Amino acid sequence: MIDKKYYNTEFAVKRNIWLKEVSRTFYPSIKILPEDLHFFVGHSYLICRLLDTLEDAYDITVETKKEALDEAISCLKNPENYKKENNIFFKIAATSDIKPYEKIILENSFDVFECVDTFPENVQKFVREWTIEMAEGMKKYSFGTDNPKVQLSSTDELEEYTYYVAGTVGELLSRLFTLEHFKVPEKSRDIMFRNGIAFGKALQYVNIIKDSREDFTEGRCFIPEDLLHKYSLNLEDFFKSEKKVQIKSAYNELIEKAEEHLQASVRYVEAVPVRLWRIRLFCIWPVALAYATLNGIKRDLDDFITTNDTYKISRAEVRSILIKGYFAAFSNWYFRKLIG
Repeated sequence: MIDKKYYNTEFAVKRNIWLKEVSRTFYPSIKILPEDLHFFVGHSYLICRLLDTLEDAYDITVETKKEALDEAISCLKNPENYKKENNIFFKIAATSDIKPYEKIILENSFDVFECVDTFPENVQKFVREWTIEMAEGMKKYSFGTDNPKVQLSSTDELEEYTYYVAGTVGELLSRLFTLEHFKVPEKSRDIMFRNGIAFGKALQYVNIIKDSREDFTEGRCFIPEDLLHKYSLNLEDFFKSEKKVQIKSAYNELIEKAEEHLQASVRYVEAVPVRLWRIRLFCIWPVALAYATLNGIKRDLDDFITTNDTYKISRAEVRSILIKGYFAAFSNWYFRKLIG
């Protein structure tokens, strides 16, 4: 059981408020999980958002960013390593242009790290292993004021980057969803472990595609250089609409890769026993929303290319997916129908 110091306490209440603020998309999915997973997954997500806040901060140097990520790794290994004096998380919260609730997470980082110690030992091991793996990868792909324009050089780098920032999440979730008391059959566990990385990557690929136009206006680009060169494009060309045929070809290749990972995510969901419908629903909602987003981009690709906005599906479509997801949680046939 979880230590009562954090479970059903004032901290847990505040933590759920932070979760809701930093991820309005994933919060409903986290909330639907069984009580213990609600806490473990929710807290793991909060750690990932803390790391993501450090990675995304555009107004600090790469050196500062790597120092902060190293400090986070040290605290994840042992919260006793947390430095109360000259704390780098407080410094970044006070000086960087980040969202208010992300500042709050950094300012309460000690509790975020220490809370992991209250989990069962096997859960602690999984959370530490995969969040540390994420942080190590983020160091490799850091950008900052001394390296403001980021573009991945190759599709291999894109695969590695999406592994670090999202595939690791798939690995962590697979371990948490197959804890002994859930009694997931060995065959199902094997399928989940084989497809866990792709489950995480699929969602990240869709985010990279849908946010690509807006990301470029904010000074970063995750569309690999070799993919653009393949279609005789450079970075500036890709974010203009003059070479629409070539731009569409590059996007279609990325979409094809995203669909490949999404197909693996479907196998992942279908492997989760129906009796664990809350876990299935947690997975179904983001996968179905990713499919809807990708299908919308494919349908409206010409319009998407001419804008500098992120792509969003309608609120009505989101509501429909959330409702229909409950039926899909009890039927693989209905799940397949939901994603089209």
